[in-house]
Amino acid sequence: MTDTETVHNAGRPATDGSTDGRDPVPAAVDWILGIVTGLIGLALTAVGAAMYARVDRALLTDFVTSEGVEVNGITPAEAVTAGVPFVDWLAAGIAVTGLVLVVAAAAFVVARRRTRRRVAREGGTTATFRACAVYGAAVTALVSFIPGAAVAGGGVAAYLYGEDGSGLRIGAVAAFLGWALSLPLLVAVSAGFLAGADAIGQLGGGVALVAFVTVGELIALAINAGLGALGGFLVDKFV
Repeated sequence: MTDTETVHNAGRPATDGSTDGRDPVPAAVDWILGIVTGLIGLALTAVGAAMYARVDRALLTDFVTSEGVEVNGITPAEAVTAGVPFVDWLAAGIAVTGLVLVVAAAAFVVARRRTRRRVAREGGTTATFRACAVYGAAVTALVSFIPGAAVAGGGVAAYLYGEDGSGLRIGAVAAFLGWALSLPLLVAVSAGFLAGADAIGQLGGGVALVAFVTVGELIALAINAGLGALGGFLVDKFV
């Protein structure tokens, strides 16, 4: 969520063709976005730390035996053995993802303050490419319960940026950002699958599962990036 640009050419919403003084998003929104993201990150970090500290073999054994877990022929004992390293990796992934969100939120707020001060001194627009992509990603997360939410996020990013012909690019980047922030969790889950499978002598099956999950995530990323680009294109075309 860094933001180092200060000026871009063109400016759809500007009536005089100049970007000087254009500030489509109030500074308060930067603070709200940073604070909310930071709080979510702190909550995830706390959840991950608590899970790592409290979930042990005994707790997993109680859960597995009470639920009668059996997955693809795995016995309850194997489920516990595989579950211990998986939960450890999952907890670490959740905690690291939370920390990444906290750092990203703080970096975004600091960078936006610098940009606004620079624009106040030198002129230009606060609607930089990176900031608008972040705003678009935030909109996508906010309406993520709606199918195709990335279209809205990409459209918002393109509208705020306001440079004709950049809709496809900024829409795709806005869709990519949310996936990028969740990457530590995806890596941890994959590592957990491998560690759990190896613990019960089924590493080959774990590799196959990780490959399946990875391909699924890449497909989902491509679809979301395409939807974000579509939203940006529609704004470029019709707004």
